[in-house]
Amino acid sequence: MGNKISNFKNNKNIIVVMRGTSAVTFHKKTNLLVQNIQSSIGPVNINYTTRWLKKEDGIVVPGHIWIEVSGFAQSLEEALVPFANASLTILPILSISANAAISDPNLEIGFDNTKGITERDYFQCYIPPENNEIYNLRCINIKATIALLDALDKHLDKERLIRAANQYRLALDYWRLGRETLSLAHLWMSIEALTKTKVRAECKVRNLKNEKELAAAIGINIENLDPYIRKELLLKGDNDCYMKAKKASDGFEHGFLSYKDIIKSSKDVRRRMAEYTRTAIIELCELEEDKLNVLLTKPFNKPLGCWPIVKYLRGKLIGKGDQLAAEDNAYPFMKWKPTIKSASVNKNGQYNITIKDSIIPELGQGISFKPISREIWQAD
Repeated sequence: MGNKISNFKNNKNIIVVMRGTSAVTFHKKTNLLVQNIQSSIGPVNINYTTRWLKKEDGIVVPGHIWIEVSGFAQSLEEALVPFANASLTILPILSISANAAISDPNLEIGFDNTKGITERDYFQCYIPPENNEIYNLRCINIKATIALLDALDKHLDKERLIRAANQYRLALDYWRLGRETLSLAHLWMSIEALTKTKVRAECKVRNLKNEKELAAAIGINIENLDPYIRKELLLKGDNDCYMKAKKASDGFEHGFLSYKDIIKSSKDVRRRMAEYTRTAIIELCELEEDKLNVLLTKPFNKPLGCWPIVKYLRGKLIGKGDQLAAEDNAYPFMKWKPTIKSASVNKNGQYNITIKDSIIPELGQGISFKPISREIWQAD
């Protein structure tokens, strides 16, 4: 996406490092380098990868997404926020490519990396280390992602497509049971952002000059063109999906619909809306067919949120007495101690992680716990 960035006289070489939770991961020793991205103070190079963490017995597991931004600035303080913000512009494309959520990363480290000097400014923000919680994970296809970035970079509607992709990323950030309304709201905003791009694409296909000619060719009034484009082209003529999504989005935004009705409509169409929206963004980028097929088939055709795997424990408290909690505890409690026993990644980028849970009851005198079931759920 560009060439090596150039230094300017008296500027310092600054490196800014960010990290955060992400369902998008990279294979060990792989990365995506995006060059010559414009920040508010000048061009930067951005490197995206995954932190791989050594656990007990030499087991290595994926951690946070890791982002390194390098460029030139007059000072570290001047560079921190602009460099960090520049890195965020690529996250929607990574999220669209893998169809997986990336939470907003945190700025952790910044330092002066200028060669040949003896005193350098340094900055660090404390971010808690990754723990043993297991998140939904999906390995990104780097070749297809590079093709998507290149196609987007050449597109006349680049900024609009990036806005739509970012709304899709935000929708995936809420991809969890109980958050359907917020997901759908962002998906609808993504469809709205795509409308004019689809209008222009349709004019090009039909060899028409403008929206007025397109409306006439379709046989509708100009004021009905945008709704037509959304329902018939972006949502593939799915009237049920269009009506429920629009009703839920408008009702949520303007407050005229009960929360119960909004939730119901959101649950009914969220998956379909996600598929239509992501497909439209990728198709509008005009990728070559082989890369298009990679991104629209398994495993990338299924949205993946970035939430810990949920674990439930069910059982019975056994024993005489009404003091159920241990001394100094407010409630009866089971202390979980997860240990990662094995971790591997297959050739398709699927992660297999085995965890052993030690469960220690903290209960009142004479009270014991009889387990009935342990359940593990992937957030959906």
